[in-house]
Amino acid sequence: MDLTPEQLELAEFGVLGDGGFAPDEVRALLRRVAEHLRGLQSEAVRGVADSVGAVLDQAVRSGEDIVARAATDADAIRKAAEADTARIKDDAAKVAAKTIADGEKVLADRMAAATDRIDEMMSEAETAARTRSASVISKAQQRLDRLLAAERDVHDRVTAALDDIHESLASAGIEQSHELALTVEDPEASWADDPEVTDIMRESA
Repeated sequence: MDLTPEQLELAEFGVLGDGGFAPDEVRALLRRVAEHLRGLQSEAVRGVADSVGAVLDQAVRSGEDIVARAATDADAIRKAAEADTARIKDDAAKVAAKTIADGEKVLADRMAAATDRIDEMMSEAETAARTRSASVISKAQQRLDRLLAAERDVHDRVTAALDDIHESLASAGIEQSHELALTVEDPEASWADDPEVTDIMRESA
């Protein structure tokens, strides 16, 4: 059952003869608080993990699309270059039939121009593909950074809540039992162990 701040503030315990609170009642309430905090922590971590997984999937799909488009562009350029080369050879053959000297010069000039144009178009296609890929990875890294910051905020809030509970126990003179020895995993350490996150961060560096 979820607990509200009002329920905690208005909680009442049996009073012992020496003026202290009944330990069993205090421990029972603390167990409920611990269960509530564990539930909040699990929900927060699960939500962040799902969001990061979606970002990574999108980044992979975008990268695959960029590679596929680049391959298609390169194939079209190659076919166009082959067609240009065929036309150039045909023109050169016609010119060579009239004058061998002039035909050889025309052929050489056109072949050089076609080769330069092919190199230029291939370079432009490769540059465009790299730019699009870098943009996708950069955006994925930015979203990942925001998600990590959100998880860090959740981590800090849960840690602060645990500290408040520990301080309350100490001020009440009650020792913490093993089932209340709550810990919060460091989000940066958990992300560092994820190979997919490590690959994305390495590519964006």
